Amino acid sequence: MAPSRALNIIGLDIGGANTKAAFLGFKNGSISQTFSIIEYFPFWEKTIKQIPEMLFKIGDKLLQQAGIEYSEVNYFAIAITAELSDAFQTKREGINVITSALSQVFDKDKLFFISTKGHFIKMDEVFRDFSQICAANWVSTALFLGEHINDGILVDAGSTTIDLIPLINGKPSTQGKSDLERLIHHELIYTGGLRATIPSITHSVPIDNDFVRISFEKFALISDVHLILNNISEREYINDTADNRSKSMKDCYARLSRIICADLESINTNQLVNIANYIYQKQLKLISSEIKLFLEETEKLFPEITSSPKFYITGLSAKFLIKPALEKLGYKKTYIYEEMTKIPDNISSSAFALAGALHFQLNKGS
Repeated sequence: MAPSRALNIIGLDIGGANTKAAFLGFKNGSISQTFSIIEYFPFWEKTIKQIPEMLFKIGDKLLQQAGIEYSEVNYFAIAITAELSDAFQTKREGINVITSALSQVFDKDKLFFISTKGHFIKMDEVFRDFSQICAANWVSTALFLGEHINDGILVDAGSTTIDLIPLINGKPSTQGKSDLERLIHHELIYTGGLRATIPSITHSVPIDNDFVRISFEKFALISDVHLILNNISEREYINDTADNRSKSMKDCYARLSRIICADLESINTNQLVNIANYIYQKQLKLISSEIKLFLEETEKLFPEITSSPKFYITGLSAKFLIKPALEKLGYKKTYIYEEMTKIPDNISSSAFALAGALHFQLNKGS
């Protein structure tokens, strides 16, 4: 399985809401071309037939950018987290459906899946034990970083969740492997920069001199808050809105007003900005609290990385969620994943990491 002098790898991080894809072209072991895209594809709204169509569409877009044919792609490095979507009754069903779609679109002999065991496996091994590829995208992100640093803490903050991953001697060294285990050990935080619901962050908000309990309807999302506060742009608001209206500032204000059973005729934008700021600070407090608990647990096993921790941050919400949350805990210095690994963007970092980590595995002949 030794790599050729010219090697083309596509990384696919197939999430329940977003599928991230990246093309890495290598020449003589060095990256010569990079392209990436992100496709909003909410599995819970789609049919099984639409999954291979989405995969083909993404692959086609990348290959057009690279100027090559499918036959010129040597490998596909894949992570799947969409099996948790309620589109499927069980994770087994989700993995089976998604891997079947992948094999319909791409040459199954070129498919490699990242596993929670810390390496890539082929389709036949997935059939023997599907559970080892469930929600394993964090492994490849950590493995890729581990080729550039020895010890540290990787924090990957996306649209929906945040991963906290200790690296020891360049290897991910989490206590948990599954999502549940990682939630227990505070290595997975179920909040993010776009898709978190407001009641998952706070049950009350300020209005003038009062605090009011909010509605538990899905009237607004945290993406509305972050757009109002200019933490994201309208272009970066890549998920669907709660009411299927536009992502304009006015519609964000309207959605946020509904969480207290109001509208834009009964509440003004200054009041809504105050509410948005309050929700943002509550989200930062939630994240800071979880990071503190994570560090307390990690210190018992790896005191060498927690005494003066180095945090390497990535993901579309790293800048406005992780950096200020760490600052609240007194950690002013963070390292940027993309600068350490020389990949071009943070939104698709997991897909680049998949392709890069597979390249390193191939080089090592494992």
